[in-house]
Amino acid sequence: MTHPTPLVLRRLSIAAAAAALCASAGAQSLSITHGTVIATNGDVAPGLGGEVFGGAGTFDSGVLSDNGAVFFRSRLTGGTTVATNERAYFYGSSRANLQLVLRAGSPEPTGTVPGATMNTASSAGISSGFRISSDGRMLFGISMTGGGVATTNDTGIVVGTPGNFQFLVREGDAAPGTVGATMSSSFSSPSQQQSGINALGQGWFTTALTGGDVSGTSNNLGMYCGTPGNLTLVARTGGSGPNGEVISNIYAGFVAQINASGQLYFDVSYQTGTGSPAVGATNDRAIWLYTPGQGTVEMVREGDVCTDYPNCVYLNGTGTTAPFSFASSNFLNSGKAMSATNLSGAGVTSTDNDTALVLFSATTDKVLVREGDPAPGLAGITLGVFNNSNALINNSETICFTSQLVGGSVTTADDGAMFTGTPGNYRLVMREGDIAPGTTWAFGSPLGQSTMMNGAGQILFVNSMTGTGAPTSTTWLYDPATGLKLFSAAGEQLEVQPGVFKPVSTQGGIQFNNCDARPLSFTNDGKIATRINFADGTSAIVIVNYPPTALPEAYCTAGTTTNGCVASITANANPKTDHSNAVTVAVSGAEGQKAGLIYYGLTRHAAPWCASGGTSFLCVKAPTQRTAVQDTAGTANACDGAMTLDWSALQLGGGTLGSPFTAGNKVDLQAWFRDPSACRTTNLSNAVELTYQP
Repeated sequence: MTHPTPLVLRRLSIAAAAAALCASAGAQSLSITHGTVIATNGDVAPGLGGEVFGGAGTFDSGVLSDNGAVFFRSRLTGGTTVATNERAYFYGSSRANLQLVLRAGSPEPTGTVPGATMNTASSAGISSGFRISSDGRMLFGISMTGGGVATTNDTGIVVGTPGNFQFLVREGDAAPGTVGATMSSSFSSPSQQQSGINALGQGWFTTALTGGDVSGTSNNLGMYCGTPGNLTLVARTGGSGPNGEVISNIYAGFVAQINASGQLYFDVSYQTGTGSPAVGATNDRAIWLYTPGQGTVEMVREGDVCTDYPNCVYLNGTGTTAPFSFASSNFLNSGKAMSATNLSGAGVTSTDNDTALVLFSATTDKVLVREGDPAPGLAGITLGVFNNSNALINNSETICFTSQLVGGSVTTADDGAMFTGTPGNYRLVMREGDIAPGTTWAFGSPLGQSTMMNGAGQILFVNSMTGTGAPTSTTWLYDPATGLKLFSAAGEQLEVQPGVFKPVSTQGGIQFNNCDARPLSFTNDGKIATRINFADGTSAIVIVNYPPTALPEAYCTAGTTTNGCVASITANANPKTDHSNAVTVAVSGAEGQKAGLIYYGLTRHAAPWCASGGTSFLCVKAPTQRTAVQDTAGTANACDGAMTLDWSALQLGGGTLGSPFTAGNKVDLQAWFRDPSACRTTNLSNAVELTYQP
């Protein structure tokens, strides 16, 4: 078999399209139109002697570096393949540059155990638990035979890049920070959920301890962080908390994550009766933050008072379980972490307002949204409980969350929804029961479905649709500027090799944090590594590229009005040159019951609105054009005045300043409204700049 030429997935042939399920949706998914096949069953594996990708469970889902290259493990068939070398790691961004990283059965890659090979007596010795950092540093587990290894030292976690691999840790190593203990865990398959490596080469893991100063099960678990040969004991069972508490357990799971600067956060429990005051059932869990060179601090503890609601404490009912629930990607480079958190206290009821999404740091806590708040974009409906696995945050502190809906005419057929944004600016992504864009299918519940979000605020989520012809499985991509796009759908025909089409069954990626506050398989510039499975049992590694669309940019400073109002102007999207998308400009926080208008120009400006005594700035340079006068509505002497402008309709009306616009042209808008007691009897908002898109 010849190696297939590089293949960018193209639109289906007429014959194939006729059979495609997605034809009923009116459009093909992004997996078809924006995907690149990296490897599929039957391809010749590069760097070997004719072996091909094949066998049961051919590919593990891949992980992405920031340059868009995917790192994955594959099963091999043919050539010299036997049970002890049938697995290999590969890395690349296309079929043309895909390269072999290493193969099971080969010498261990650090060169420090002469004669040892990566396999057991009967199976391959490279793990399905592998990671990659933003800059391409790899982490994986190995098992070894030969070279004098024994069962007490035959596994390890390897980190680095091809040709420069080192052991981060090897089973049987001396345990730093202990007196004579050794690390006794098997590291043959480290969990992607319970390990990590960042772009500084700093990794983390937990390990069982044995020998030396280990006393039974009271101090036989440790958490380590650092680089090869320079590991630090971050926490150990039996160790002390800030008030003399004794650590009874360390929980990794979703909770423990490392960020770009090497900070690590994790969950511990304290032994009841220890410390001062003595630990009880309602204060025995805590989140710790480790900073290299500074040590650990307690970020938050069960029973702490919630700053934003002083009558509440962080507590789950009677305190029998932890009140903190973390998702797979929620630890930021700023050292902050978001948790779905339970509240208890005066005025709190289990059915109305006892859960919240809270952002914690070493010194502060901030409630981002709480059960019982109004549901954004849904009049008369409030938020119910949050699903912690869907509560995500990125480095810009944009969050994504799913919630049950309560009140109004809500039924069990439409009581789930997904939202995104920042406090005070949340918007609806989708609601259960709504018809999905471009289809005749209705969304199912988003609660608990696999969800990922990148640094640009793009969201990828799985959903089970309902309705005639609805596929058994779909995935959707939300872009803050362009909205919802179908990412993949069961039944689509995907071209895996020139002229070879296969029906899609399912797809999936890896959601765990890549140590830079994004998922392992979803880059900030819109690249997604996915394993697509086909109805015939084969699969493919595919990279889908959907770059985020630029959002309008706010600038300049709003004035403060007589009643202390600070008006804000925003736009939901940048306009396209063909006016095919809906662009709405909105003003909020203006003086109520006043006349106002929105005007625009083509150049930014920043000049005082008044010669003296005013706080507003003229943010748009002449020439400018006014739009129609509006009433801000709201309440007199209050800050609930608002205005809107349908920019798309204005442009389609013709005769506007600067038209016709071409891609890259910019438009600057600002709001003006009456404020009789202010200088010039008026006040101004800040400004927003739109950039035309092709």
